[in-house]
Amino acid sequence: MTQRKIVIGIILLAFFQLVACERNDVDSTNSTDKIDTSQQEGIFVAGLTIVQEGEPVLFALENYLSPLDFQWKISPKQNVRVEKTNTVAEVYFPQSGKYTVTALDSISQDSVSLIVDVVIYEPGYNNIQILHHFDADDILSLTPITFADSTFHLEILAETKNSYKCNNNYLLFSSNKVHDTFVYNFLRVISPAGCTTENAKSKRYIYTNEPIVDGKIYNLEITFNKKNYKGSFTRNGGKYQFTWPYDDGVIFTTKTL
Repeated sequence: MTQRKIVIGIILLAFFQLVACERNDVDSTNSTDKIDTSQQEGIFVAGLTIVQEGEPVLFALENYLSPLDFQWKISPKQNVRVEKTNTVAEVYFPQSGKYTVTALDSISQDSVSLIVDVVIYEPGYNNIQILHHFDADDILSLTPITFADSTFHLEILAETKNSYKCNNNYLLFSSNKVHDTFVYNFLRVISPAGCTTENAKSKRYIYTNEPIVDGKIYNLEITFNKKNYKGSFTRNGGKYQFTWPYDDGVIFTTKTL
């Protein structure tokens, strides 16, 4: 693999998301909430979501899983090209946008999916977009979201208190999951260069990308403006409870859902 596939000298930022894939026998007694941790193996997805035009986003398998047993599916799939090299899938996206990437075990039919926001820029990065540091007095608000028909899936809307250049700016962040801890690092605000529209708050949705197990305590770590914030949350049936001891810096708009 050539250096150009993994190094983009100006703005290369690696986004890591660790999600779990079950490889256990089929259990007909439960459908969505049960995770058999005794048989659980992982799929590690390392995606570069900001890439130069013509460069791939990389997805890799972990825990010695055979890449021959897996198929990669992308939605929307129009003009998407996938190349597999050993344990790495190189996905060439035709344009910027939101894509769902699924790894499917062709033997057990277990699968795991995640949503990737892909930003593709042409050579000459400085002419395409601008990265802004957060204001020193800014506050990041987190609003948890779930849905009545799928309460085991959790989303969080992150939004700045202050406004930044251009009304279609957005938050740039990295994400990871270490055991039962979700880790999010908010890095910058991105806005198009030469934008003449009004300023706006910067926002982005966070996806946990795996079912939240009923009754289990998950840790949550947020880095914003170079400060670290730690808390936890749990789901009980269709309700969530967040333990978050901060009223400045990074705050939750509601701690119950």
